[in-house]
Parts: sequence; C-alpha cells; structure tokens
Amino acid sequence: MSDWEGERSDGGFRAQRVSGLSEYQVLNGCLGEVRAQDEGELWLLCDAQTRLSERIALAESTRRRP
Repeated sequence: MSDWEGERSDGGFRAQRVSGLSEYQVLNGCLGEVRAQDEGELWLLCDAQTRLSERIALAESTRRRP
C-alpha cells in the first residue's frame, strides 16, 4: 500500500504510515503502526486503517464547517 512502509519484524510483519495523522484521527482510533503474522493480514490491516483515516479526515473536515 502506498501510504505504508512494511518490513519483517519479530517473526511477523510490521508496517508504519509514511505520512502523519492529525490529532483528531489518532483520538478516533487511527494507528500509525500495525503488526501482523503474514503479508495478507498486514495488507488487510493497512487497508482498513487507510480507509478509517480517510473517513475520519472527512468527519474532521465537516466538523470545522460553520
């Protein structure tokens, strides 16, 4: 996934976000790092976190409207 950098780690896999998250995203459940036992699981976790951060960013943008 383009927003993530992955590597083997501790008998599994680990991925970190390339770009940062807003405080609002972090407060609402977005993670900067995920860990998995295999590449398929890692891909699913990264995809889920990417989609979550996109939705939360949208909520954050609507929250700022007057």
